Amino acid sequence: MNRLLGARRLAPLLVSWEIAPSLVLQFEVEAKLDGSKFIEAEHMLLALATNPDSDAARLLKESGLDHERLTSALNEERHRTLAFAGMNAPDKKLVEATELDNSLSLGTSAKAALRRALIGSRHHRRRARLRSSDLLAGILEAELGTVPRALAIAGIDRAALIGRARGSE
Repeated sequence: MNRLLGARRLAPLLVSWEIAPSLVLQFEVEAKLDGSKFIEAEHMLLALATNPDSDAARLLKESGLDHERLTSALNEERHRTLAFAGMNAPDKKLVEATELDNSLSLGTSAKAALRRALIGSRHHRRRARLRSSDLLAGILEAELGTVPRALAIAGIDRAALIGRARGSE
């Protein structure tokens, strides 16, 4: 995936992998609501939580993670990370919004999550079809970064959730 791959160009590809186009567009919505310049793994995770018909949303909900709780954990992670660096989190009202009509590109953590999802999907089921639960596992498998820190703050057993997403439990 090149640096310029945005959600609108990614949507047709993920549809062939059993990921709904509306979910792909939700990645971009979540990033823009966050004021981000790129779609990152945390935006993908929030988008997965908004789709009530997906396996990923069901797994998240069973683990006690809905969109609201994920947002709260991600905000707390941001505050703690900035505090550790000796900074205060900016007032959300002062954060510059991303223009709604511009397409965003995938950030490094989103690309890595997609890569892990594809590798895991092929390894665990010997098939190339990517499901929402594969994408969830790919996001959760990051050892470092915003998502694992936010899940730790929320008190979530990340390894157990990954196992459930991969279908090994």
